Amino acid sequence: MQEVPTEEQQYLNLRSSSPTENLDGDNLYNLGNKYTKLRPHTREFLQKASGMFELFVYTMGGRDYARDMVKLLDPEGVYFKNNVNVASKDDSTDRKRKNLDVLAGPNERNTIIIDDTDYVWEKNRKNLIQIPKYKYFTDAKLGCKLNKDVDEEDDALMSFLDVLQDVHRTFFELYPVPKDGVALREYAKSVDVTPILESRKSAVNCLK
Repeated sequence: MQEVPTEEQQYLNLRSSSPTENLDGDNLYNLGNKYTKLRPHTREFLQKASGMFELFVYTMGGRDYARDMVKLLDPEGVYFKNNVNVASKDDSTDRKRKNLDVLAGPNERNTIIIDDTDYVWEKNRKNLIQIPKYKYFTDAKLGCKLNKDVDEEDDALMSFLDVLQDVHRTFFELYPVPKDGVALREYAKSVDVTPILESRKSAVNCLK
């Protein structure tokens, strides 16, 4: 979310909408005189990923920013119910780093992290799949400019979805879920997704 110079305002005003409108349009939104552009295929990615995983949002922005983004990503509260699965830098023990410890449920054995910045996950890098940055708003010496052609070549989310589907399938082939309650508690202690992620990172690197 970035402020834009005057010369770009007309274009943004014409193409953007409120978070409750145009959910299947340009995915360019006006949030209180600031603009947010969703990456191509964001909504399809969330819909398909939610069928395989419990989803969380973790941002280096503050709580207000986190709430705004969740309303935009999930206006009907399907994926991030009651903001329980949402964390911001205000929840972190280190405001310059992210850590799985602040989330209720995820741990190093059962969690996949997708982020475009690796250094913030200093303690959890083995869980990280780093996605290329989406640069619709590009920094320039004269201010923030719009890269209007970026959508034509950005298919990163769908490519990463293929990787996630492969990891999900392999995980449950290696660790079939037991039906017995006692066995299920032991099962949670025995699973580990990180070796699977490590074996797939060469394929992920080819997507960058």
